[in-house]
Amino acid sequence: MNRNRRPSAQEVAKRLIILRCVVVYAMGTPPRELVKTLLQASGEVQRTKFVNEMEMRRDAFQGRMEALDLWNDMSPREREYAQATAVTMTDRQQTDALWRVEAAQVLMWDLKLLPDLPLYGTQADGEILKAVPSEDAAGFIESARLRADDEIEAARSLAELWHWRSRTRQLIEEGDKLNADPKLRAAGFNSYDDIVSFTAKQARKEGKLQSIVHDDFGVNGKAYRDLKPDEWSYVRSMTMERHFALNWLCAYAPGNRWDETPTAT
Repeated sequence: MNRNRRPSAQEVAKRLIILRCVVVYAMGTPPRELVKTLLQASGEVQRTKFVNEMEMRRDAFQGRMEALDLWNDMSPREREYAQATAVTMTDRQQTDALWRVEAAQVLMWDLKLLPDLPLYGTQADGEILKAVPSEDAAGFIESARLRADDEIEAARSLAELWHWRSRTRQLIEEGDKLNADPKLRAAGFNSYDDIVSFTAKQARKEGKLQSIVHDDFGVNGKAYRDLKPDEWSYVRSMTMERHFALNWLCAYAPGNRWDETPTAT
């Protein structure tokens, strides 16, 4: 794949501040079901008051981005989200914004605000965003420095590997059967589980995986295949966010446009 130049340290710092603001806005927005319940159960006066309050929060969010001189650096989807309130935003918009804390964690690591990325399966705590400067944004952007390219690329490769595992489980869940050619069968690969087992052992040997469980990727002491649906959903979403952010850092996005970052495996 032909790639552009990698984002500069200053561009990464700007993107991190944007993500921090996006996540904080999402965290302070009532869950969609609660909003629907409030609007249905309240009288007209209460509904009007709630709508006005949510519009004030929206305006404050937009004002914050403009004050930081980052409004034009937001992606089209982020600006669309920033124009929505708790009443008008979609479930998808709020969910996507909340998950961006995982992408923000990757950028924090790249900017050396975090020493390491947690193991896959470890949820990012929104509290980490407090380490992102919120006052002297200009100074933070100017002084930003990135990790070495080979460190970032290694993290990207690992994220892609975990994303591949997620998609492999999805194929198995959907009942898809491996269409193995004679060469694969001769090598002992007759199913997706065979490929997963080989890949897990090889990745552990190369030091890419810290643990494997029952010849599978280890997640909190469990084999990936044994994760419950809700556990798998979380690990899959977290993996996608990391892969997305790391692909952007490695210049996989056309023109470095955040919204267009691909996550093919």
